[in-house]
Amino acid sequence: MTSRLGLPISVRLYPGETAASYWARLCAANAIGEKDLWLALRREDRTLPIRVTPRSALWKIEALGGLPDGALFREAGGRACEHGGATRQVECPSCRMIPAAVALCRRCAGGDQVTVARMHGPVCVRHRRWHGSGRDIPLPGRHKHLLAQRLLNGTLTLRGVPYRSPEVDAAAELLRLRNLEGGCAAELLDDEIPQFPRRIALTARLTDARLANVLMSQGLGGYALAMLFDRVVAAHSLGHRAVDGIFDSLRIQGRELWIGRSAVATQGGCVLTPAARRMLPRVKAIRAHVLNHRVELRSR
Repeated sequence: MTSRLGLPISVRLYPGETAASYWARLCAANAIGEKDLWLALRREDRTLPIRVTPRSALWKIEALGGLPDGALFREAGGRACEHGGATRQVECPSCRMIPAAVALCRRCAGGDQVTVARMHGPVCVRHRRWHGSGRDIPLPGRHKHLLAQRLLNGTLTLRGVPYRSPEVDAAAELLRLRNLEGGCAAELLDDEIPQFPRRIALTARLTDARLANVLMSQGLGGYALAMLFDRVVAAHSLGHRAVDGIFDSLRIQGRELWIGRSAVATQGGCVLTPAARRMLPRVKAIRAHVLNHRVELRSR
């Protein structure tokens, strides 16, 4: 067997599909074991690793699948970055990471198991299905989920915030901390689907430039951050106008942080609400997560 000849059966390459996903489907379509085919490639090219590593042989897999030169290389994020020469862009610590691979909606993939790495959420707007966390189920009557996915595809994508990101984790943690009563247990994983619209909507608010510009100030202490996050989450539950009212007047003036019509000291303590007290031990980490997309590339 030679990599210069294509396999009898070719398979379609989906936009953003990972090399591992395409390799697995190509082998399955031709009824060839992945290990067996890899050993055949290694007999031809001893520089390939012993372990099956499809991304190490992109051009060979392109030839086997009858793909145009560079097709899999581009879709798999194989371009080299400017920071490390031969270092792949997705692995370079100075470059923004491509989002973690996710399973494509089964209806979009025609029933196949396809994994893609791109700005992608867990809801297929076209087929109104949830395809995240290992589940692929319909979402009838879940209009808010579709709106949240469109927010991910639009505003949050432009800000560089994918679904599996520190920013979304920060939103989920803030909602959990504000809703805890008397130290109740944290949300279960099964709550991910009903909580999805709230988490994404809050993520869009937390990554608003007006809030980010204030959070980037190093002069904010823990108490001020706790009050700020508590007020933002509380206003978010009331609607867009309530949050905009806070953001439009949000500013640091002297040693005070103005949140709406009230002010708190940027440093030192103050009277906290019960929710803010629960947030206090975590506010520094939450701020770092919220500002993840604002970090300069060279510092990554």
